[in-house]
Amino acid sequence: MRPRTRYRLPLLIAAVLLLVFSLFSLSLKRSPALRKVEGLMVSLTAPGLQGFHYAGRTFKRLWQEYFYLVGVQQENTALTHKLEEFTQKEVRYQEAQQALTRLEALLDLKRQVPFPIIGARVIAYDPSLWSRCAVLDQGKTQGVKTGLPVLAPGGLVGRIVEAYPHYSKVMLIVDRNSGADAMVQRTRVRGILQGKGGNRCSLEYVPKSADVQLGDLVLASGLGGVYPKGLTFGKVTAADKKKPGVFQEIEVTPAVDLSALEEVLVVKVVNLAIPEP
Repeated sequence: MRPRTRYRLPLLIAAVLLLVFSLFSLSLKRSPALRKVEGLMVSLTAPGLQGFHYAGRTFKRLWQEYFYLVGVQQENTALTHKLEEFTQKEVRYQEAQQALTRLEALLDLKRQVPFPIIGARVIAYDPSLWSRCAVLDQGKTQGVKTGLPVLAPGGLVGRIVEAYPHYSKVMLIVDRNSGADAMVQRTRVRGILQGKGGNRCSLEYVPKSADVQLGDLVLASGLGGVYPKGLTFGKVTAADKKKPGVFQEIEVTPAVDLSALEEVLVVKVVNLAIPEP
């Protein structure tokens, strides 16, 4: 496009607007002829000016709403990030509170146990389907030995079956290879606590004539040199005298949830430890 042609339309619009404003000023003289010309020019240009006015207002409103929406979106993003941050802080706070509760329970247990102890954390579980063992973060370097009993708030957990320099393995009382001499607290009836897998044990070799009831506590008898006398194994949750044979079928549920262990105490009772090879 040639330069003159490119500027022709803007110059024409400017000239028309200048003419309208001039007619506005001349209309003050109240000339009838000028008023007619003025009315004609206003009639011709008013629709265009009105269109420009509405278009300008619409553009202004859209522009403002655009920036408003951008601001709202940014604010929502910032609030979402803050909410996520507060949520994570709440999770950490709850975890700290639960850890504090567990450690307070361990400290209280430590005061009740008249033996030297070693605090340890459970860092893994044996993945085998046939054994129930847990791995601790304390080993020979910290004084852990094979055969030492392991406690948690509530009762007995198991005993150390393997001790490494910085780690050790606990066979839980529910392991099928676990067995210990036990007694019913209320009647002093004795039997062998046998692991049954899952979260169950059984009290074996209890005569049908013995008095065993649901809810009875089952304690370590102290015999056999494995667990200190009087510590809790669990509670009787089933007792059946109708099965064939001379012994009752007694189910014992451990006092501790052995599937959710986090911190434990290893009891350093030398005379109960099994000598290492």
